[in-house]
Amino acid sequence: MYGPAEVATSKSLVVAVTAALALLGIALSFEHFLGADHYNPGFLRYPLIIGAHVVAGAVYLACGMLQFVGQVRSRWPAAHRATGRVAIVSGVVAGITAIAMTILFPFHGAAAVYLVMPFAVLFLFALATALGRARHRDFARHREWMIRAFAIGTGIATMRLIFVPWLMMGEITDERARPISLMSFVAAFLLHLAVAEAWIRSTRGTTFEPAAR
Repeated sequence: MYGPAEVATSKSLVVAVTAALALLGIALSFEHFLGADHYNPGFLRYPLIIGAHVVAGAVYLACGMLQFVGQVRSRWPAAHRATGRVAIVSGVVAGITAIAMTILFPFHGAAAVYLVMPFAVLFLFALATALGRARHRDFARHREWMIRAFAIGTGIATMRLIFVPWLMMGEITDERARPISLMSFVAAFLLHLAVAEAWIRSTRGTTFEPAAR
């Protein structure tokens, strides 16, 4: 386990990177509505599913960021709980619509069901477990499962950071973009979960102010 100074430095770095990824994810949500041409025809056939996923995802990232702000937890616990409920609800909508998108119109083909959808299921499980731990006043485990959920939620931003440079290294075609996109998703989610788990284990036992006191 790290000492207080190392934890404080690491926490600042993790917070900065996580906030940047969350903001990028929100920006990508708005970019979806601004773009007229979509690479996936399913976006046009199922606008309600896409709209719900994009809006709910942006709301989840915005409210999720606030869940990790210590001043909000300690000074405004009611606001922490309220934004937490919004984060849970919007996260569930985003997760369910992500599963629907993967089944109904996967850009990556059938492989997405086996390689991408499990992360959406894990995301929903993490949210449900975090909510259950909070109701049982187990705030340490609640924090850990919220971190795991947020790690998956911000994965879309890192996916773009992997996918775009990789795609631009060669000819840009749908046939080439599909496997690169699929591998970028898997790599981003695995990377985020690994970092989240490392952070959870290295800070386990560190004092964090629970919101419900």
